[in-house]
Amino acid sequence: MISQKKTWKRFNRNYQRSMIPYSLKFHTRMENYRLLEKHRKKLSIYFALFILFSLWITEGIFLLSNYVTHNIELEGKLETRIVGVKNIISNKGEYLQKIESNDYTIKVILEKTLDGVTIIENGDRILGNINHEIFIDQGEILNSTQYKFYQENFILNGNDYTVIIQSFNEYSYYKLGKEYGYFIIFSLPFMIFFYFIGYIFVGKNFRPIKETISSLETFSANINHEMKTPLAEIISTLSLAKKLKGNYDEAINQSLKSSKKLNKILDSMLGIINLVDSSYKQEKIDLVSELKEIIKENKTKAEKKNIKIKTDFMNKSYTIHINKEHYHICVGNILKNAIKYSHDNSKIKIKFEDGKIEVTDFGVGIEEKNLKNIFNRYFREDYIKEEGSGLGLALVKKIVDMHLWKIEIESKKDKGTKVTLTIV
Repeated sequence: MISQKKTWKRFNRNYQRSMIPYSLKFHTRMENYRLLEKHRKKLSIYFALFILFSLWITEGIFLLSNYVTHNIELEGKLETRIVGVKNIISNKGEYLQKIESNDYTIKVILEKTLDGVTIIENGDRILGNINHEIFIDQGEILNSTQYKFYQENFILNGNDYTVIIQSFNEYSYYKLGKEYGYFIIFSLPFMIFFYFIGYIFVGKNFRPIKETISSLETFSANINHEMKTPLAEIISTLSLAKKLKGNYDEAINQSLKSSKKLNKILDSMLGIINLVDSSYKQEKIDLVSELKEIIKENKTKAEKKNIKIKTDFMNKSYTIHINKEHYHICVGNILKNAIKYSHDNSKIKIKFEDGKIEVTDFGVGIEEKNLKNIFNRYFREDYIKEEGSGLGLALVKKIVDMHLWKIEIESKKDKGTKVTLTIV
């Protein structure tokens, strides 16, 4: 009776220490996901606004810095040109004499002025040599915006150059605001596009979480049902033992058997829940060395059934970056199954070559029609008497799919099974 009590206390203590934190974590993940799924549209709108505001801010900074730099340069050019024109006007006699000496007539000047001042080549340069000499220094370029201000503020109104510069800056910033306004207006329709991109992006990134949560919810419901059976057995056995007098060996053995079954279920449950926490943790490991460690861990179980494990390692070492814990779970479950379903006094062959692991047993085997169901949870052949949680290979398949590994199973009833795991 003491042995049974210790077993029950140990199970209860382990359950409280291990399962409750994971249950809370699992519940929190489900609630967080449901909250995110509920606000998916809001998140998509926020995503679209974030992209849009980022574009607006970037474009605003670009336009502002461009205009500030451009205006500083223009101020210097305008000042130089205005001073030059002032000199031309103050020394108009000299320039008139120069025109007469070159046989220019008033008609030519007027024609050139009309053609040159009103026609601007590509918006950059005033056409006509005379106008070029009169209005700007030789070699300088006067673009359309500069010329417009130059003409309206100086030639026509005779303003001082500081007034011209101030007026030009005001016009530049007005033009800046106008361009920025156009940019904002034309970019607004893109918000719809960004919204759909965000909606797809959010959905795509939450899909793995959704699948994991859905899988865990199904698993939780199934495990709840599975745990009730051994717990009921333990409770009924203890209740009966309490009423009866005499030898409790049978009751103790039955309780221990049920407790061990329940412990296996809990181990498998913890294994699946742990996948969520450690799926992206990878490290550099030697697959051959780790395989030897896994064989060593399961050697005692094999010896109990007098099963010999023969190894054939084609590589002395094989180093790769993977999740060590997942590798141990995969190979460990495959080897445990091989030992569990092997006949007493038989053997198991384990071969390793370039990341490919083959585990071959000569046990009860599986009917060909049932091979497609081998990775389903709780699947078990009717003729198999060995007990287990029914979650081992389901857990293996989950890990294999997660890491894009490959697993193949060949089996014949009463002949044995060969499992090939390829780590890529």
